[in-house]
Amino acid sequence: MLPEPLENLASAYFNQDYDLDYDTPIEALTDYRETNPPESVDTLREAIRSLLDAGTSDEQLAQVWLEEGNAYYDPRTDGVTMTNWFRTMLEALG
Repeated sequence: MLPEPLENLASAYFNQDYDLDYDTPIEALTDYRETNPPESVDTLREAIRSLLDAGTSDEQLAQVWLEEGNAYYDPRTDGVTMTNWFRTMLEALG
């Protein structure tokens, strides 16, 4: 269920040391947007949009992001639902 662009974002930009590289999760997303080709950013946005448009539950999004993607950032610790985190990613990716 995990689209490859999302896996790349989760494992490369939100790895176990992401908080040493970035002050905020949004900063990591901005770095992704600025350092990757526009086509890659568009592909990632489409993957995120597809998950949201499919009505994927918060539980399923958590599984995709944390388990399948191996992301170390769990937005729920900041009081953000997984659905809102995926929406935030879309906004930050432009």
